[in-house]
Amino acid sequence: MAGGAFASEGGSGGRDYEGGVTVFVVITCMVAAMGGLLFGYDLGISGGVTSMDEFLSKFFPQLERQRVKAKHETAYCKFDDQKLQLFTSSLYLAALSTPVYLSEMAPAKIRGALNICFQVAITSGILVANLINYGTSNMAKNGWRVSLGLAAVPAILMVIGSFFLPDTPNSMLERGKYEEAKQMLKKVRGTENVDHEFQDIRDACEAAKR
Repeated sequence: MAGGAFASEGGSGGRDYEGGVTVFVVITCMVAAMGGLLFGYDLGISGGVTSMDEFLSKFFPQLERQRVKAKHETAYCKFDDQKLQLFTSSLYLAALSTPVYLSEMAPAKIRGALNICFQVAITSGILVANLINYGTSNMAKNGWRVSLGLAAVPAILMVIGSFFLPDTPNSMLERGKYEEAKQMLKKVRGTENVDHEFQDIRDACEAAKR
C-alpha cells in the first residue's frame, strides 16, 4: 500500500541518502510496473474491441440502431452511449496507485528513472494491444474474447505479485507504525543508516496531514 506523500527527490535541502538499489526494490518495482503494462494494454485494446460488431451486438445492441443514423456520428463521438463510455473510462482505474507506490519505494536518486520505466510499460502495453487488435479484427468470431482475455496475463502476474508487495514506509507512518516503517526503510535501502531519510519522510507525512 502506498501513502499520500513522499520526500522530495534528493531529500531535504539536497541531502544525499545512504543505500542503493537492492534486489528487493528491483523486484518490487518490476511487479508494481505490471500495473503500467496492464493499463496500457487496457487503453489500447478498448478501441479495437468497441469497434467489433460482435462485441457491440452482444453488450450494446442499442448501438446497432444508432450506427444507422450517421448524422449523429462525429470525429469526437462515434457512439453517443453512456454505458459504452463508462466501460472505456473504467479501464483508467487499472493504474490508479502504481506511480505513487513506485515513487515511495524507489531510492530518490533513481526515482525518476523508475517512473520512466512505468511510462515505457504503458506504451509497450498499448503497442501489444494494437498488434493483437489487428489480428483479432480479422477473426470471424470471438475476436473480442481473445483481445479481452489476453489482458488476464499481466493481471494475473500483478495479482500474484501483490501478495508479496509490502506496504511502503510512507503508508506505515501515516498509520502511526513508526518502528515498522523504519525497519521497512532499512530493508528497501539495504543499509542501517536511514535516520536522515526516515526523518524527511516523517516530516513530509506530518506536513501532508496538516
